[in-house]
Amino acid sequence: MTAGGPARAVRVAVPAAEAELAADALWQAGAAAIEERPGELVAAAADGADPAPLLAAVAGRWPAAVEAVDLDAALDAWRGHARPVVVGRRLVVHPPWAPPAPGVAAGRCPVVIDPGRAFGHGAHASTRLVLAALDDLVRGGERVLDLGCGSGVLAVAALVLGAATAVGVDVDPAALAATVDNGRRNRVADRLTVVEDAAGTPAPAPGYDLVVANMLLPDLVELAPTVERSLAAGGTAVVSGVLDAQRDRLAAAYRAVGLAPLGSGGEDGWLALTLRAG
Repeated sequence: MTAGGPARAVRVAVPAAEAELAADALWQAGAAAIEERPGELVAAAADGADPAPLLAAVAGRWPAAVEAVDLDAALDAWRGHARPVVVGRRLVVHPPWAPPAPGVAAGRCPVVIDPGRAFGHGAHASTRLVLAALDDLVRGGERVLDLGCGSGVLAVAALVLGAATAVGVDVDPAALAATVDNGRRNRVADRLTVVEDAAGTPAPAPGYDLVVANMLLPDLVELAPTVERSLAAGGTAVVSGVLDAQRDRLAAAYRAVGLAPLGSGGEDGWLALTLRAG
C-alpha cells in the first residue's frame, strides 16, 4: 500500500452488531484502511486500486457505494479516538499521546505503541486476545516469534513482560519501520529483530518458545507448517484474527501439522487459539 493523495473507498451501511463481520470481509478483500462511523464503515482501497473487490465483498449483505476519499485522513482517523487498553493482570497498551491515568497504570507494564500506517495499536479484539495470552504465558526468558508483526505490539509486549528476545516478521516495510520505532520507544530495541518477508513465506530458524500470529484465516492456514517448524519442543503458539465461526477450520489446519489446541479465548465474535507443540 502506498499512502497519500486521493483514493476510492466503499461506504457500507451496516448495523453496529454486524460491523465486525463487514470489516472482516473488507479486510479479506484487500482494504487498505477501514474507518468505523455510526451506522457505517468506510473502506479505502490503496492509491489507484480498483475498489470493485471491496464492493463485491459486501454486495447483497449490506448497502454499499463507491466514493472518493483522502486516504491519509482515512488511515489516521483512528488517532483521535485512541485510548489506553488494559489487558490481563499486567499490561496497559496506549499511544504516546494518550497515557493512562495513574490509577490505571499502577502496577502494570506500560506498552507504548504508535502503529504509524501498520496494523496493531492494541484496541482490536483480535490483538487484545493475543496480548491476554502473552500476559498468561510470558514468565521470563522466552524466545518469541511474531509472524505478521504489524506495529510490533505483540513482540514489544512480550519483551516488556520479560521475554529474552523477539523477532518480528512482515511483508510491509511500513510495519517493520513501526516495529523498530516501537522497540526503541519501549527501550527493548536491543532484544528485538525485524525481518522483511518479501516472498510472503517466512522461514525463521526453529527453536522459539512462543510463536504468535494475528492474521486473517487464509494466512493462518497457510502459515501452519511454518508455525510448527518454528517452535521448540513443548513450545506454544497463539493464533488470532479469525471469527469464532471459523474455529473448526483453523484448529484442523494446526492439528494437521501436529499442534494440539491447548485453550482458546474469545471477544466480540473474534477467536484466539493457543496450541502446544509435542
